[in-house]
Amino acid sequence: MAIQNEMNSNGLGAPDIFKDELALARKQIANQYTYLNRDFVHQMGQLDLRIPYLDELVNVRCYFPYSIGTFQSNTLLIYLHGGGWSFGDDDTHHAIAASFAKSSGLTLASIAYSLAPQKKHPYQNHECTYITEKLLNQFRNDYGSELNCILIGDSAGANLALSSYLHLFDDVLKKKVVGMALFYGVYDSHPISNSWNELGDGTFGLSIKAMNWYWDQFLSKDADRLSSLAAPINSVMENLPPIWMAIGDLDPLIDENLALVKKITASGGSSECLIVPGYTHGFLRFCNQLKEVKEAIEKFAKAINIMAQKVS
Repeated sequence: MAIQNEMNSNGLGAPDIFKDELALARKQIANQYTYLNRDFVHQMGQLDLRIPYLDELVNVRCYFPYSIGTFQSNTLLIYLHGGGWSFGDDDTHHAIAASFAKSSGLTLASIAYSLAPQKKHPYQNHECTYITEKLLNQFRNDYGSELNCILIGDSAGANLALSSYLHLFDDVLKKKVVGMALFYGVYDSHPISNSWNELGDGTFGLSIKAMNWYWDQFLSKDADRLSSLAAPINSVMENLPPIWMAIGDLDPLIDENLALVKKITASGGSSECLIVPGYTHGFLRFCNQLKEVKEAIEKFAKAINIMAQKVS
């Protein structure tokens, strides 16, 4: 891929997570996103919030495509970014979040949840659940809007979105969720599927070794991998809202993504998966550069607007 070769030539290749200090690896990831986002321009209202949760303040960046305080279809998008639970925030994923809001015309809140290993599972699940409920209540109080929401996540963020909904959202909060949009999610804590065996040697970016490293950062002990809160593929998939998914056909996570679609539909739910030919894990970071990624985001926008309109 030309853009990846260009980044490598500028010293912006992937950090060595097995050798680099975590702070250095995070800085390199941030530099990559700064480079990718450098020409991104959006015209919409932006509101940065800091919401207290336990012993810290959580950054939440809100994007209003029309004007601050305006919600189309009374729907709020809640975005949980990827990064193996250990990397990323509202700055690194700014262009992705803004692209979601701009393409859909829906207000979006990007939650910069706490990172592993400083905070371990299930801290992030409880944090994101709390912030989601807090945002819906705050916007109702501030702007008089009784909102529904659509959960969006990519990679580790997709894991958090699905597992939190399944296991931590109470019935009142679940009724507010009218759909989910999940990009190349991590749903199984054991990378042993056929696609992992065929694509997981690192040739296409994400490797089995790296995936196990991410799980080790996120979990306190290996036995936690058996928890359905950590690995939502093991959960009961009943009474879910519609779920739209997307993944590249060179992503080693593809088997567990397709297995999730099959499990949801077998349980009577609605789910579909867009497969993006020739793309590897993490393709959203090229939302400002590549035509195929922009087209995938347009398909995402169409799908979530259908979800929002069905309840408006």
